[in-house]
Amino acid sequence: MNPHYLYLVVDLAVIAVPLAFSFDRKVRFVRFWPALFPAIAVMMAVFIPWDIAFTERGIWGFNPDYLSGIWIAGIPLEEWLFFICIPYACIFTYESLKHYVPNPPLRPFSLPATTLLAVASAALVCSMPQRIYIATTGLLTALICIVLALASALKPAVRDWNHQLWFAYLPLLIPFILTNGVLTGLRFWQYPVWNHQVHEVADQIVWYNNDHNLSVRIFSMPVDDLFYGFLMIALTVLAYEAIARRLGMVTGAPPPARR
Repeated sequence: MNPHYLYLVVDLAVIAVPLAFSFDRKVRFVRFWPALFPAIAVMMAVFIPWDIAFTERGIWGFNPDYLSGIWIAGIPLEEWLFFICIPYACIFTYESLKHYVPNPPLRPFSLPATTLLAVASAALVCSMPQRIYIATTGLLTALICIVLALASALKPAVRDWNHQLWFAYLPLLIPFILTNGVLTGLRFWQYPVWNHQVHEVADQIVWYNNDHNLSVRIFSMPVDDLFYGFLMIALTVLAYEAIARRLGMVTGAPPPARR
């Protein structure tokens, strides 16, 4: 395989299975596309300018050896696709779990988990304001967790969204770490699970300036990406649910019976 298409292959691999199963009879995720794609656009309106700014400042960047060479607004085409493929797979999982596990366990723990994440994120911002990646990610994660916590306390519907969000996020951590592992170190499994040797990570499709993150990695993936991933999924879920409600869609409801 031509290595210049490696990032593109990663994007396509992420979305391939969710896209193929979007037409199954149990969920028929395709019927929620009118809410999904505007929700992804809302998320991208935050994440794309952020990505462009951080790329320009050298907080992270991209190895041209693994790119197709098409750049749009200062970031590669593959990075734009990342912000479509990853959220698509995440919301597909979120919606599918609503159908297959309508009453997920550990409901009482979702609000404390959101509150704890808000506190942890705020603490990172206060303790490392000079490390721009974790400071920015921590600030935005704290804000969205505060919104989720306050809205959950006032609205039962948002409480359910928050619980389903955590129920989807935790199993999504495995493919998320695997995908980001490939992007941040092609042979990520060769590194320690809790890796402090950040300068030894090689063969990166996406590289990070370690002066601006926590300088600890899970295999090759910066630990900071756990906060970043939650923020991305949470923002997309909130937009998805709000848009679906405005369109009169009932997420989690079975598809209408076919005659």
